[in-house]
Amino acid sequence: MKWEDVRQAFPDTWVLIEATQAYTNEQSERILEEIVPLNKFSNSPDAMRVYQQFHREDPNKELYVLHTSRKEPKIIEKKWVGVRR
Repeated sequence: MKWEDVRQAFPDTWVLIEATQAYTNEQSERILEEIVPLNKFSNSPDAMRVYQQFHREDPNKELYVLHTSRKEPKIIEKKWVGVRR
C-alpha cells in the first residue's frame, strides 16, 4: 500500500504502519515505498503503547506511528554519535 492509500482508507486518524519497502535518500529522508497499516487509533498515546508492544516482539520491523492528516510522511533519519547505555 502507498501512503496516499492509507490516508484515504483511514482519514484523520492515527495509524501504526510497518514499512515493508523503504530507503533513505540523500537528504536523510526515509522514503516509504510499500507500507502495511497494522492498526488505527483515535489518539497518539494509545498508538504509541501498541507501537511499543509490536517493537518489543520484533525490534527488526520498521514501524511508525503517523497521523493521516500529513500529505507526506516526512520521516528524517538522525545519525546517532556516541555511546549508548
